[in-house]
Amino acid sequence: MFKTFILFIFSFLIHDYHITHTTIYYNKKTNSFEITMKVSVEDLERSLEKEEFNKLRIGSQRENEIADKLIENYFNKNFLLFINNNQTYYKWVGKEIDNNLHDLYLYFEIENLSIDSNIESITIENTVFLENQENQINLARIEFEKKDYNITFTKDLKKKKVIFDK
Repeated sequence: MFKTFILFIFSFLIHDYHITHTTIYYNKKTNSFEITMKVSVEDLERSLEKEEFNKLRIGSQRENEIADKLIENYFNKNFLLFINNNQTYYKWVGKEIDNNLHDLYLYFEIENLSIDSNIESITIENTVFLENQENQINLARIEFEKKDYNITFTKDLKKKKVIFDK
């Protein structure tokens, strides 16, 4: 038993886990989905710099001027949303660095939606950082009509459909 415990603890020490958190919230007042992603600045830079070969310095005073556009393009390719099986595009709203200088909050929005438009399902395809991190975990929480739906994405589960209970 003790050996099993030691092996379990040791496995956490040698495996590096990377996690993103996404919240997709339906705002009835604005008829929109508000999307907030919490990501590691280091993981984001690693993914973007791999494609761009430039230092981005996200969140610093010397941030590369193309950082926002690269972030927007990256998420448009790696975080896809389908409402009622139709691909739905979101717009970039902005970003905010956490006080810890490690985490970055990214904001996106899908506008002009209405409960009256009969939203029955949402499908998410989330491959964020999977190209760089073997142990990447992407968590998503959907808040829709007073109900919460939680999804975990990994390299083995990249796409998931949620059918809303009415």
